Amino acid sequence: MVMVRSQRSAVAAQVVLVLFNHAALTTRTADAFSQTVVRTQNAPIGLDSTGRYASALKHPLKMSTKETVDAPSSTAKTASDEYQIIEPSMLMSVPTEISMPELSLDDGMISEDEQALADAEYQRGLITVGFITLVFASMSPALHYALGPESGNAAPPVLLLNAAVSIVALSGLVFGGPLLEASTPLPRSLLQNRQKKATEEVSGSPSVDAETASSSATYFGLDVSTRAGLELGSWKFLGTTANLYGLSLTTADHGAFLIQLTTLIVPVVQGIMGVPIPRRIVTSIVLALAGVFLFTQDPSAACSAGNVADNSNAVVLGDALCVVAAGFYATYDLRLFKWGQLVAPRELITRKIATQAALSAVLLAAIGRDDTVSFLSNLDFSTAGPLIAVVLWAGVMVNAIAPFLQVGGQQAVGPTRAQTLYASQPLWAATLSYFFLGETVGAQGLVGGAAFLGALFLAATAEPPDPNCGEPICEVE
Repeated sequence: MVMVRSQRSAVAAQVVLVLFNHAALTTRTADAFSQTVVRTQNAPIGLDSTGRYASALKHPLKMSTKETVDAPSSTAKTASDEYQIIEPSMLMSVPTEISMPELSLDDGMISEDEQALADAEYQRGLITVGFITLVFASMSPALHYALGPESGNAAPPVLLLNAAVSIVALSGLVFGGPLLEASTPLPRSLLQNRQKKATEEVSGSPSVDAETASSSATYFGLDVSTRAGLELGSWKFLGTTANLYGLSLTTADHGAFLIQLTTLIVPVVQGIMGVPIPRRIVTSIVLALAGVFLFTQDPSAACSAGNVADNSNAVVLGDALCVVAAGFYATYDLRLFKWGQLVAPRELITRKIATQAALSAVLLAAIGRDDTVSFLSNLDFSTAGPLIAVVLWAGVMVNAIAPFLQVGGQQAVGPTRAQTLYASQPLWAATLSYFFLGETVGAQGLVGGAAFLGALFLAATAEPPDPNCGEPICEVE
């Protein structure tokens, strides 16, 4: 009886030992798998710690328990050889018994749904930039209507007009900005950078892009949105001031052509930076510049230069100021594309216009006070309705809503493609003037308009930027 009990005790002890080993081996195997970076069926698809898109596994790992894997000496086995401890270092040497679906781990690879979203955003961006171009083009006929001979209004000093428009724009964004933000989707590039930044903060891996890495840093107590607004507002203020003074010294056709040099400057700068420019877009740029030249040299559309000094030196100075303004505007467009990837449109444009308004007010107080007092003292408010309407239109639409939409539209289309559309402003200005003011266009202007339409067709039908390129600015060869 004692021997039987002893044998039963021994058997029970062996069973307990086997169960203990079984549990220990299972726990160690689970721990080993938990240390890996391989995700299972329930893992979400998103950005990994390096900011790259990664697909989750469609199925858990399937491993045969009957096979033996060459393991380090620390690997233990049970008597049945059905379980083994798998260290993380062994996962790279597991043979074909691991059944895994195809993974898409290439840099920048996105799904078909995301590709469709990118294409839709590109088409929406083309429409947005086209609308912005039409709004910008409306300023010329609007000013002609408000300040024409039949209006009885004298032209306001350029510094007063600049400051008034900037202040109206700032007021419009302060009160209407939340509504604009609620009705406009954020740029896809901004959302991607936010997700990338959040992932890097969790993983602790630094960003490769120095400017993106500094987006959360402060310099001299200024956060990223304030720095962006100060820079963009300064560029736009310098460009607008140089443009207004240049137009007051040179002829209208010279000014209209020279200011569109942004169409050439932006792609040249991007090419120097290593951004590939598609041949179709290059062709559209050449056509657009030819259209600008032909259109602005049309004798039938040329404006009289009665207010322009006959002194050739003044005209040369005016031309030079227009070229300088084009350089400032081109810099603004390039930097707007960069900052638009880091700062939301309402925050960015509000700070930009606040900077522009402050600088305009300071310049007006410094050197334009006497002209302002003289103009306001002689202003007949009974006939100033059209002028006030133009100031409101220029402030709210041209300098508030249009720049707000420009952030997202230019993010989707890219600076170079957007410039092709911007270059058509003289065409749309002439079209509006024809319908609303009765102005005509000659044969040379019609040829220039046809060149514009060809450029717009090439830009609109060009292949969209490749969202899989893995670069901050994506284009196709």
